Amino acid sequence: MDLSTTVAAIIAAYLVGSIPTSYLIGRWVGGVDIRQHGSGNVGASNLTSQVGAKWAAPVVVFDVFVKGSLPVFLVSSRYFDLGVGTEAAVAIAAILGHNWSIFAKFQGGRGMATVLGATLALDFPLLIVYGSVPALGVLFTPWKDSAVWWLIAVVMMPIWAALLNLPIEIVWFAVAFALATAIKRMTSNSLRDRSGSISARLLMTRVVFDRDISNREEWIEQ
Repeated sequence: MDLSTTVAAIIAAYLVGSIPTSYLIGRWVGGVDIRQHGSGNVGASNLTSQVGAKWAAPVVVFDVFVKGSLPVFLVSSRYFDLGVGTEAAVAIAAILGHNWSIFAKFQGGRGMATVLGATLALDFPLLIVYGSVPALGVLFTPWKDSAVWWLIAVVMMPIWAALLNLPIEIVWFAVAFALATAIKRMTSNSLRDRSGSISARLLMTRVVFDRDISNREEWIEQ
């Protein structure tokens, strides 16, 4: 394996993943900096709320197939054949680029579309099939909080990868994505609560619900 080629591929994947699609569409179409509006998230959901749902579709397509799939596809056996480990590293780099874009002051989205594209390119379809099972909870249970079900899906990915006897590199890819998701949720806003201290409860709330909840009554409502 050519180490320089591997490193270059990982860096390139991060840069491609960093393309702030939602930010650019927000600027070009609506003339707004979505980092300064709504949730401040540089992703399709905040773009939808600020500019309109019709612009989310091209963003999702780009994030899935260009930012997520393309870098992994290019280093796969179809082209350079750098091995499963490099494919997994490139996939994570693309996701990290999306979540913490170097072109948007290290702000970004949650990486859902990008991870879908990267996982598709890794060519382990069963991981996607089994990993999507928790999404059914939104449809068939009283609990409609999609952030919670998405977290369950993310946490289950390494478990499914291990149970399906996928390569260890794919298991570590799933673990790395789960950690990136938790860190992204925790750091979506200031780590300190209103009192100025770092609150473990606030961080856990962000990890589970992907938002801030300020009092016990709101916990119960969830």
